[in-house]
Amino acid sequence: MLKKKMAAGVVALAMFSTLGLAACNGGGSGDSNNAGGGSASGSIPEPDVSCDVPAGNIDNSAIDTSKVEGEITFQTQGLQNDFGDFFKAKIKEFEDANPGVTINWTDQGGGAEFDQTITAQASNCKMADVVNVPSSTILALSKSNLLMDYDVKAPGIGDKFIPSIWDSTALGAGDHHTALPWYFGPYITTYNKEVFKRAGLDENTPPKTMDELFDAAAKVGADGQGDYGIYGSPEWYMIAQLHGMGVNLLNSDKTAFDFADNEAAINYVTRLSELYASGAIPKDSLTGEPDPGKAYTDGNLAFGTPNASFLKSVKNNNATVYENTGVGPFPTNPGVKPVFEGQYIGVSVTTKNAPLAMKFAEWITNAENEYAWTHDGGAIIFPAATEALDKLVNNPPEIADDPVFKAAYEEAAKAAKDAEAYTDVFYATGAVKDALVENVNKAIRGEVDPKTALKTAQDQMNEKLKALGD
Repeated sequence: MLKKKMAAGVVALAMFSTLGLAACNGGGSGDSNNAGGGSASGSIPEPDVSCDVPAGNIDNSAIDTSKVEGEITFQTQGLQNDFGDFFKAKIKEFEDANPGVTINWTDQGGGAEFDQTITAQASNCKMADVVNVPSSTILALSKSNLLMDYDVKAPGIGDKFIPSIWDSTALGAGDHHTALPWYFGPYITTYNKEVFKRAGLDENTPPKTMDELFDAAAKVGADGQGDYGIYGSPEWYMIAQLHGMGVNLLNSDKTAFDFADNEAAINYVTRLSELYASGAIPKDSLTGEPDPGKAYTDGNLAFGTPNASFLKSVKNNNATVYENTGVGPFPTNPGVKPVFEGQYIGVSVTTKNAPLAMKFAEWITNAENEYAWTHDGGAIIFPAATEALDKLVNNPPEIADDPVFKAAYEEAAKAAKDAEAYTDVFYATGAVKDALVENVNKAIRGEVDPKTALKTAQDQMNEKLKALGD
């Protein structure tokens, strides 16, 4: 058995609510390839934790899952209330197929405190055996060597996933995989065809790039019909939109934010500020709910939420707007791939029952179960397993039967096929992302010029980054 003290940097992550930044300076564990002072067998670093780590979890041998027994804890993020029946049935199915095992299901709600909570659990060796976590959390846990190395412990486990997603999610030491992609909601464009027509736009031609979207929004704002082009708050989708314009927030070695002088980033903020000044952006949208879904449902906003799932709410609350909704691909420059920003499954490196934990993690993310979850679970999501996605596209859930949602579903499926993880999403979370949003909002309101706003945001984000390394 191995025993180490948890590095102070991991605890600092929780205090800053910026888990994704752990990798920038190696968290509190030093270089990702030799964190924790070396490896028991040369390839898997020893984690700095305050409890015993079974030697078999970090040696160079694969985990034998042919015989499993005992119990483990499986923790999801915000799924128990709405999807309890589905997962209870799935867990029973696994237990029935493996007599003598018990899966204890717990659920930690999402939100601002999630990252701090799971970091505290990890630092005290109380994290669940199998965890469902989002992008920012998985990166910090990986760089602190707190998750099982799938490449060593379960060779070939990634073969079932969409190659572009699997290849871009190697977040652990030595570029190994420590997380299994589970599900996500690909971004698309949704727009109100009636608003388009009132502004003299072709209702059957959605914008292909962000510049085309801004041009369309400007025409809508100038149509004199009381319509708005685009919702103001960039909180939810700004990073994806910047990515679509080819902007990298981080430098090439992921050690610092370096975007303030990027012409595309400056253009992005400049266009938003011009739209706000011209009245094409609702004035209250910079301070209210960050999701444009409700404003879109009211019927006078050109562009809606870029996630197919919000259409369910539109259909329920304003059938006319829903029926007049058009869809298209998420605006990106040529050569830019769609973003995979989803949920993952990881196994704690401190688990005392690695065979059962690894077998359950592999099982819950296999093609059959990813298809069942995305088709029958009740959520509007897409799987990361290739076979599951193909099957889902050919046999979409009942909600995708009507023309509007069918079109949205097909567009999202196209994006899912080509998606890859965008590393900057993992880093720009919590307080770091808040600094970016707050400064961009100041520029949109005309309080500072776009270049100054971006430079201030970059400086503040790097200050938080430096603090984690001190």
